[in-house]
Amino acid sequence: MFRKSLMLAVAAASLALGAAPSEAARVTPMTVEMSPTGRGSTARIKVTNSENRNLPVELRMYRGDVNEAGELMLTPADDKFVVFPPQVVISPNAQQVFRIQYLPGEPLTKSEVYYAAVTQIPVDLDPAISRIQVVMRFNVLVNVVPDGSTPDPVVTSARALVRETVIPPDEKLPVEEQKAKTVTEKGIEVRIENRGTRFFAAGRTGWTIAGTREDGTAFSESRTPGRMSDAIGFGLVPPGGARVFFVPVDEPLRAEGVKITLGG
Repeated sequence: MFRKSLMLAVAAASLALGAAPSEAARVTPMTVEMSPTGRGSTARIKVTNSENRNLPVELRMYRGDVNEAGELMLTPADDKFVVFPPQVVISPNAQQVFRIQYLPGEPLTKSEVYYAAVTQIPVDLDPAISRIQVVMRFNVLVNVVPDGSTPDPVVTSARALVRETVIPPDEKLPVEEQKAKTVTEKGIEVRIENRGTRFFAAGRTGWTIAGTREDGTAFSESRTPGRMSDAIGFGLVPPGGARVFFVPVDEPLRAEGVKITLGG
């Protein structure tokens, strides 16, 4: 099993040695919604090789379980899907479409979370030549959603706080210049439970944030789905699960009395 940050998994890639995935390949779409049966149980994922050399890749399926902190546990789930082709070599500046089909078992009572991992296959290198090999991995979010399922997001707590985030050093810089940075951010911490039977995408809906500034004046701000996506990504809250999100807010707010309205 593999544990990764959900934000990284949904955003695009898990990389070795910090290379940017867009330099070599592009995967679309990065989120997929499927039905457990019928025509909707098949999806297609396109991989574009932007390099001037062959790109050997494979696609494998994983079940995704996310906890409140956004940590994602990936468990192999190849038995739940048919993937074609499972492996392929993509020619320079060419594209490959992978077809994935969900294999129905017992009827689903709620939506399930999976990830399609598109991974570059390492090639044998000449041992006489000192080289660093970068292996790319893109994780495509796949939600299998039964008919009639609906999300039911409930905000169970919200408070303003100031947090410190440590930013790792830039590995592209010379060693002597690599220094971690500590960034102080003002914002709100919000816990959302999904009491429904379908996943809830907290970063694909509008939020209204209300509270009281430190000087005692009222504060209210409506944010578009696009702005929320920039702040928290897809914001996946699985059915029966919960997530805690940190949302940056420039205004200095009192810790208590923050209210969140979802939708819009």
